[in-house]
Amino acid sequence: MSRHATTDSGFGFEHADTSTPRRSGLIWAIASLLVVLALVGGFVAWRGGAFGCKDEPVTVAVDPALAGPLKEVAESAAGKCYAFTVTALPGPDVPAHLTSPDKTPDLWVGDSSAQVRRVSEQVKRPLPAVADSIAKSPVVVTGQQVSTLKSWVDVMKLPNLRMGSPIDTTIGDVPIMGALAEVDTGRITQKQLIDAMTILAVQQNNARTANDSEGYRLNLANTNADIPVLTTEQQFVLFTKTHQGSQLKAATPQDGDVILDYPLVNTAGQDRSETAQKAGKALTDAINSSEGKQILGRSFFRDAQGKPLADGAGVGDVKPLTLKDPAQVDRALRQWQVLAIPIRTLVVEDVSGSMVASTGSGTRADLMREASLSGLKMFPNNAQIGFWVFSIDRGGPGIDYKEAAQIRPLGARSADGRTHREVLADTVKSELTDVHGGTGLYDTTLAAYKKVQSTYDPNYSNSVIIMTDGTNEDANSIGLEDLLGELKKMQDPARPVLILTIGISDSADAKALKMIADATGGTSYTAKTPNDIRSVFVNAIAARVEAAGK
Repeated sequence: MSRHATTDSGFGFEHADTSTPRRSGLIWAIASLLVVLALVGGFVAWRGGAFGCKDEPVTVAVDPALAGPLKEVAESAAGKCYAFTVTALPGPDVPAHLTSPDKTPDLWVGDSSAQVRRVSEQVKRPLPAVADSIAKSPVVVTGQQVSTLKSWVDVMKLPNLRMGSPIDTTIGDVPIMGALAEVDTGRITQKQLIDAMTILAVQQNNARTANDSEGYRLNLANTNADIPVLTTEQQFVLFTKTHQGSQLKAATPQDGDVILDYPLVNTAGQDRSETAQKAGKALTDAINSSEGKQILGRSFFRDAQGKPLADGAGVGDVKPLTLKDPAQVDRALRQWQVLAIPIRTLVVEDVSGSMVASTGSGTRADLMREASLSGLKMFPNNAQIGFWVFSIDRGGPGIDYKEAAQIRPLGARSADGRTHREVLADTVKSELTDVHGGTGLYDTTLAAYKKVQSTYDPNYSNSVIIMTDGTNEDANSIGLEDLLGELKKMQDPARPVLILTIGISDSADAKALKMIADATGGTSYTAKTPNDIRSVFVNAIAARVEAAGK
């Protein structure tokens, strides 16, 4: 009875202890399951952001050829703490983005280690590697009549060869990188390499059109059997797969091939550098996964190990080209880029009264006019040239310069049908007959520098060429020290503009001209004889090549 009363009391101690062991175990099992679910739920929430691992926005700039597959890989990596925004960034635009705080990406994928080194040197900042390579693609020669190629010198000698500018893509550097290997083996000398570079640069600048692009060049080769094109295996296979009936073939030199390696580098500012490094590692892991490799393969990129494309696509196994001295490579490439990148310059010539002084067979103005017309013939059609003249108040009160011709490609035509080269020649002839007044050198120099920098074209080598026989005589102009200070202050590593100064005769202020040139990293010359004056443009180009090789 007492036991029954205890049970009926509602507390049930004795009932629970003796009659329900199975239910007790069930309760503990449920409790344990709830704990596990809570932990799993907490882990998912942590991965998704509730406990610290949210999808941190990360910007990635990438070579345009790789942008599509990298976006796809980035999407496959979603939900792993980072939200990647992938943007295609053409080579010429990279330096400006890396020096602009509001445009700088967290990560950048260039097309090659050589491109990364060049850009790092230009913007004067280290670009730490996250991955030495995330994909690869050999460089190939493609065309309808491509035959066996022994070496890269053979490639350089190909008639009608088309390739991109070295500022757009490393493909434009590849023949030089390949030929350097031949210098290493003693097959050609350094001088022979420079000579070949010069010839190739002239040919390329004359052949390169305003609408030049990878697709344009491949279409050109596809419709013209006499034109070979330098491109990547990836672009070649993509083109032939999307152009039914294409007769294009591809080959690589037997001596060895240059392979674009697409490094991933950390370009973030100091406050985001650690985040970018970790995000880059996560992105690299996604790229190296089986899914990432499949995505690369579908776009005809090789993986980071360079495994040949599936189903026999492309050129199969290639012999990677190795060069002994990276410093030698970079030195030669700087020289090549000086030659191969077309010139965009503003020529500024002194038309003050002292230019009527006699020198040899004519006046200084006569000789400068002759030198200008001779120099004008040297430049290829894609060079962009503008022309100013200066004295004091030449452009009106307080304006020492006159804009005689805009900066335009020499091959461009004006409304009357003349080429810009013809317009410039006529302008030089007329302007250098109107010689009078004092020398307004400093204001003119500053205005010319500002003009070229404000209209900067990253696809060109931008410069100002100042030619004068005197010293600054404008009492109301900026002083030399202030001019030098302004030039140094305005310098932008992403928009470099060099000033080349040329003193005509011993009357020129050689010291001031050298200081002006030095302030921008340019060079200065003094032309003392008629022959010196005639060769100033040749000397200017040669000096750029020599300086680039240091």
